[in-house]
Amino acid sequence: MPQSLVNILIPTGIMLGIALLLGLLIVLVSRAFAVEKNETKEKILEALPGANCGGCGFAGCEGYADYLCTSGANTALCAVGGVECAREIASILGTEAAIPEKKVAVVRCQGTCEQTSKRYVYLGTSSCHAASGLLGGPNSCTFGCLGFGDCMAVCAFGAIKLVDGMAKIDRAECHGCGQCVKVCPKKLIELMPVTATVAVRCQNEWPGARTRKNCNIGCIGCQKCVRSCPQGAISMRESLAVIDQSKCIHCDACVNGCPTHAIAFLRPESARTEKTENPSESLAQEK
Repeated sequence: MPQSLVNILIPTGIMLGIALLLGLLIVLVSRAFAVEKNETKEKILEALPGANCGGCGFAGCEGYADYLCTSGANTALCAVGGVECAREIASILGTEAAIPEKKVAVVRCQGTCEQTSKRYVYLGTSSCHAASGLLGGPNSCTFGCLGFGDCMAVCAFGAIKLVDGMAKIDRAECHGCGQCVKVCPKKLIELMPVTATVAVRCQNEWPGARTRKNCNIGCIGCQKCVRSCPQGAISMRESLAVIDQSKCIHCDACVNGCPTHAIAFLRPESARTEKTENPSESLAQEK
């Protein structure tokens, strides 16, 4: 055999031997440190919607699945999956299903460009958080929606649009994950029961006179809604009316009596249940 061929074959053989040795070592190490697949977790991941929206409070569906594998875990945290998902997870875990309450996000503001004005021209970063840091934002009402769409950017379901300088939420597309609630620097977005029909669409803390000066549709603290509510569902938080949705019987007295229309319907007329003479019957129908 020629010496030149020997000089090629010997190093090649050595390299092949090292490669085989390393391959065998990798196989042995992978088997020694292999993590057993959690079949329960795999089934839970199949049951979850895979939206990875973070609405459950965990880092995506896998994080929630890890939590569900622990004792006493709450099976009703997935707002996107809803009732069916909660029941399926409970079946996998062999526990009683905790039924989640269906909720949708509501923007507690109606201060469009028509209803408010600008205090200054904002030329900074197109972000609610950035604008909020500059004297509370450019709008005349410093408690209202800034309209730069931080909430729209984090919505995984395309349920939020910007209309006339304000965030608008499509109830039909909203899954109640709560990401928009977390990102709003003004804390204007709130998750409400899907059965709720009215809300105070304002969050300002000013006296009535100042509110009127800065927004045509803000709550002025007149307390007419408090006096008109037959269930005592409305109270005052300083100069702002607040509705206790658990007490509301959907009679709409507050909406009809509000002089500035700060209390508004959450759904169009066609989607609301017809009212009966007995408000409690109306509430039962809504549910």
